[in-house]
Formats: sequence, structure tokens, C-alpha cells
Amino acid sequence: KFRFKYSTSVWVLLSLVLLLTAGGIIWNIFNLIEYSWAGAFKIVIYAVIICLTACIFLFVLLSMINGCYVIKNGFLYTCFGLIKNKVNLDLATQITYFTFSNKLVLYFNDQKYSVIVISPERYDDFIKAVRESNRAILFNSFTDEPNTRT
Repeated sequence: KFRFKYSTSVWVLLSLVLLLTAGGIIWNIFNLIEYSWAGAFKIVIYAVIICLTACIFLFVLLSMINGCYVIKNGFLYTCFGLIKNKVNLDLATQITYFTFSNKLVLYFNDQKYSVIVISPERYDDFIKAVRESNRAILFNSFTDEPNTRT
């Protein structure tokens, strides 16, 4: 299991969404109680808004807590909150480490790729786990320095 390493800006945005949805839940609960006399339509509208903001709150919270990659039984699982994606590692062809940008990219045989968003200290463990699932995956390192000619 390899946890996502979110950047500071992503943490700030996720936290902001969490705070805004929490405020929205509280505000709409207040409105539901305050305007319950206004009829069934208002009650239904506020209840729906509470449910939607609670779903967003839950999704963001689980994304913050449980964002990770799991390598198991020849598959790479990407877990992002309640969303899980499964990719067969037999379709992977190569892992490339870009030294200048410090990025790890997993390439697949259908011209798709995935940038692996984990701590750079865990890159070696990730590469080892992926290659244990499929020995045919090539690994290379690439210096992606920008051209400094003037």
C-alpha cells in the first residue's frame, strides 16, 4: 500500500472544500429547522442539499484519509475516497523515473500512462512491488532537464 503524497496546494484545496461543505451542512440543517413550517417543498429541498453536501464532505474526507495505490494479485488499484480503479499490471510496459522533475510514470501498452503520486522515498519500494507482479516491465531513468541554451 502506497499512500498518495498530495502537494500543499491540494491539501489546502481539499481542506477548503471540507470546511465549505461542513458549513453548508450546518447552514442547511439550520434552514431545515427554521423553515420547516414553510411546507413540504422547503423540507425536501433542504434535505436534498444536506444529503448532497454530506456526500461531497464524505468523498473529500475519505480522499484525504484513504488516497493510495495498492498492488495485489497482479493488479494496481488506485483508491481515491470511494472511487477505486483497477489496472492489470500485465498491460504495463515500463516505469520511467524523471530525475529533474522527480516524477515516476507507469506506461501501458495502449499508449496510456499514469503519473505515480507518492513520496519519492517510496519510489524504490513501488518499483519493486510492480516488477514483482510483472517482471517484463522495464525500468529506466531519464534526465528531463530543460534546455539551458541561450
